[in-house]
Amino acid sequence: MIHDIRQEYFDLNLDQYQLTFDDGLFSQYYYYPLYKNHAERLTYFIATSLIQPGKARSMYAGEYITYGLKPKKYMYRSFIENNFDHFMTVEEIQELSVKSNVQIGVHSHLHDVIPTRTHSRKRKPLSKWKLERFQNSPEIFRQDLSIRSKIAFQGFNYQEGLLYRRSAAEWEDYIKYDTELCIKWVEDHLGFTPDMYCFPFNEHNEKLISILKAFGFKKFFAARSGKNSEVLGRIDIDSLIDD
Repeated sequence: MIHDIRQEYFDLNLDQYQLTFDDGLFSQYYYYPLYKNHAERLTYFIATSLIQPGKARSMYAGEYITYGLKPKKYMYRSFIENNFDHFMTVEEIQELSVKSNVQIGVHSHLHDVIPTRTHSRKRKPLSKWKLERFQNSPEIFRQDLSIRSKIAFQGFNYQEGLLYRRSAAEWEDYIKYDTELCIKWVEDHLGFTPDMYCFPFNEHNEKLISILKAFGFKKFFAARSGKNSEVLGRIDIDSLIDD
């Protein structure tokens, strides 16, 4: 599991791993020449709303460029500052998609978040971009809420400073809406119907998987498979550096 690429990743021996790239970041396109001879196919999971129209930029030709932002940094740029230059353009993902050793999956369309009372096992401080997404609402702190995947949790809608429980029907409609958008984006821009899905924030459940399967998705990826044998777990590349 690779996000924004850092130069030290190229010192790792990755021959035994299948490489999966999340979010559709420009560094993944830029450094493609250094991964193109990898033994396994390269899998790019794109959050389709983050891929903006634009021309293809240059790929790596010997010069390392400073990248390596953590997701909370580049998500702040996109969701709060409305700046998407850290992501691939349409032409760049189109160029990658025709490579013989590349396969494209989806990572939702909106990749958005929602306040919820469901907490992760290792609860972390809320990211700045997630809090500002809800205008730093005091209700989030007052009600001891987490902010997690909008597609994987029912959660609370936020409107005019108020939180109210999202109904199960609204949640299901949102999953279908987001999925329809990402499938249409891939069909319109890349010319095929995707069947591989990587869960935003690596969060998933049976309801979400059931709906995605109804749309034709066959392979599912996350950091942990959980109790579902259909979900393929992955190792974060940063854990190889920490070791």
